[in-house]
Amino acid sequence: MTFFPEEVMQRIRYLHFSIKKIEEALEREDEHFSLDDLNLILEYTKILNVNYKNENHKEILKDLDITAVFNDPLANQEIEIQDIMFECSRALWVMAKTYSQLSEKYEEEGEWENAIVAMTECSKIYKTAAYFSAAVVFQKDIGESLTAENLELNSEESRIIAQSIAALREESNNNIYFSSKLYAGLSLLSKRLFYLKKHEEKKKQQIRAQFHYDMGKACYLKAQASLESSITIINKEKVTKLQQKALWYYIKAKDIWEEMLENLSLSSEEKENIKLNLSIVKDNLKENDVGQLVYDDIKKIQDPEPIIIIPENLAPFVPKNIIYLTRFVPKDLNIKRFKSYQKKKIEDKIPYSKKEKLMDKKAGVVRTINELKLLKENKEIDVDKFAELMEKYSTKLKMIDSAIGKLAKK
Repeated sequence: MTFFPEEVMQRIRYLHFSIKKIEEALEREDEHFSLDDLNLILEYTKILNVNYKNENHKEILKDLDITAVFNDPLANQEIEIQDIMFECSRALWVMAKTYSQLSEKYEEEGEWENAIVAMTECSKIYKTAAYFSAAVVFQKDIGESLTAENLELNSEESRIIAQSIAALREESNNNIYFSSKLYAGLSLLSKRLFYLKKHEEKKKQQIRAQFHYDMGKACYLKAQASLESSITIINKEKVTKLQQKALWYYIKAKDIWEEMLENLSLSSEEKENIKLNLSIVKDNLKENDVGQLVYDDIKKIQDPEPIIIIPENLAPFVPKNIIYLTRFVPKDLNIKRFKSYQKKKIEDKIPYSKKEKLMDKKAGVVRTINELKLLKENKEIDVDKFAELMEKYSTKLKMIDSAIGKLAKK
């Protein structure tokens, strides 16, 4: 007796080896993918995502006659797959990487909206893979790539990339006031990533440099938007202060990148990337020729208000063995509706509903409040400024909740 009927086992084998081909092509970076490839991975995960209770996963995997090893690129080792939830996590990891490549393809072709959506989906699928990794029971060696923590970080990083594409798009379209807010949101997302875990030194310094640089860009663009505005009277003092704050952030990023080159052991590729960053920030400093202020004056200048337009990276479905482990019954994934939603979202560019927009805004405000609390705990923000901002964002949160409540009554 086998756990799956023979015809289902045949389908699992077909899907498994199709996914292997996708994975090999990803490693070669010589092919582009379609939504059909993503649907194969989703179908595979859907079939395997059942509650096995006390069944022996190793025996089921043996009966399925699929490749029961995973080559972990981070650990640089071959890992035997002993838990089907781990195999689901591996497949979803491939799916997320495929979404990432799709996003790059769309970006190269100038299809900005599709690039943003694909990278947002990438973030969500990494999050789903993290849930499956966390649900593993029988896997002795998880390695590094498929740990729940690393997959969570991949999810956060993908979300940051999606926000950066959105900011760049608005800047390219000369919507500089809105793009300044997106860069401010991008800086907050990077800062959130910074505090998520204790990163190794290279990663830690790179994130620090990036969130300083992005906030510098936000300040500079807001100043430019104020100068170019024909609607309001230009407050030249306010513009100069924003430029001076941008200068402070740019110098901070430049100093961190220069210290990385001097003090850290870096690969030739890492050095080239940092040198490229330095050349960009040095150009930014040349075009922002204003006098420097001391830090006490700098901290009095308010940063641009952040906007995060990328939705929270929530998993579209969860492991079924959670029923067995926690008695929590998740909603089943309706595969046809999910496929249809994915296709329409990318190809037809479905606009968000009012409620979704409000929920996204709420998530952004909540994150901002949490960031402010972290800054206060780390003594990185003035107490009066903290109180002022907390009051501002708490009021915003109440207004959004009120608007969501009114929509629910309609």
